[in-house]
Amino acid sequence: MRFPARKHRFLRLLPAALFCLSILFLGGCAGTAPSAEELRNVSIAVDYSKPFNWIVLPDADTPPREVDVFYVYPTIVAHKDHPYMDWSNPSVQEKAKNIAAQQTGVFSEVGMIYAPYYRQGEYFRVIAEAAEKPEKQVYTKTGIEDIRRAFRYYMEHYNKGRPFILFGHSQGAMVLLELMKSEFKDPKLRSKLVAAYLIGYPKMPKTFPDHPHLRLARGANDTGVIINYNSESPDAVKSIFTGPDSYCINPLNWRTDDVKADAAMNKGAVFFDGKNRIISEDKNFCSAVVNPETGALIVVPAKKGTYDSELMGKGIYHMNDIYFFYRNLADNAKERVGAFWK
Repeated sequence: MRFPARKHRFLRLLPAALFCLSILFLGGCAGTAPSAEELRNVSIAVDYSKPFNWIVLPDADTPPREVDVFYVYPTIVAHKDHPYMDWSNPSVQEKAKNIAAQQTGVFSEVGMIYAPYYRQGEYFRVIAEAAEKPEKQVYTKTGIEDIRRAFRYYMEHYNKGRPFILFGHSQGAMVLLELMKSEFKDPKLRSKLVAAYLIGYPKMPKTFPDHPHLRLARGANDTGVIINYNSESPDAVKSIFTGPDSYCINPLNWRTDDVKADAAMNKGAVFFDGKNRIISEDKNFCSAVVNPETGALIVVPAKKGTYDSELMGKGIYHMNDIYFFYRNLADNAKERVGAFWK
């Protein structure tokens, strides 16, 4: 869908505005089942046999696919009083469902989506922890355990032997990497992995000496690998997402070196409104090149606009990691699935 030229100014301002909408600032909570008290009590395990604890599950209307997608959403809540997400709140449910629908649309043509709720850490606590001592995992530990439990339930009850894609953004990528460190030591499980799109993971290392079973993508069609990048402008401020010896792969040319991909290689950026409707799709949206010194994906949009946010800092395009490269990611998923079956 394209808008006439007179609307371009609105569309240029839209991505940053949508980021503000994607972080839900909460002051109170409403109660349904499970109760807010249960979700805040981290000693109580989430029961993933209950459909209420899943954002997305295939139903009778879901087209059958030969591949699954296990998806974990990014950070969506900020709450000064509560360190963990509470999806008994209808506003939180709506926000999670919208973000999940937008992001998993990338993979809708290749896989059936399975997306659990999890008690993610709220925005400000997780950002502070990632900047200071990410190894402590104080505010992500509960979410990591929830996702481990959800994934085990998925494998036992839903997977039925199908290959699968792992997909997470930001905090979702963080908890999925922890899942891979522990669960994917099993070679039988690894043999079913098409790829793990762990996009927006902060400062992903180039090697995993303590976890040699983890492999990073080096091209467009290798399988069983991890894909990661963090988008920013050439003049971006220093951020928690990039730094020396960080891994990055370019989603336009699927290279890890500093060979630039021109905007002509961008198959389409896709932007949504607050009700999950596509309001802009722009082919040739931006160029991209890996900065080998910082591991950043340096992005230059073809049209001037505001694509960052004050919350993240000047030039940090973290909130648009998926949307800038939407159609390239979709085509790449098809390519990797095809390679998996060969």
